[in-house]
Amino acid sequence: RRVLGRRLWAGLLRATFYGQFVGGETPRELAAAGARLRALGLRPMLAVPTEEGPGQEKDGYGGAGRR
Repeated sequence: RRVLGRRLWAGLLRATFYGQFVGGETPRELAAAGARLRALGLRPMLAVPTEEGPGQEKDGYGGAGRR
């Protein structure tokens, strides 16, 4: 990233690794990617990542109810 610069690095990631695993960043992009997969006879699976905020436990429930 230091050598290529932030913008070129982001473009390179999108064209390679990121582009292989991420269907889009907006609902419209995701719908288009899903339609392309269905046209190929594939069933897309949407996996939404979740992250814990500072101070939250990794118990699968966002730390709610346990203090």
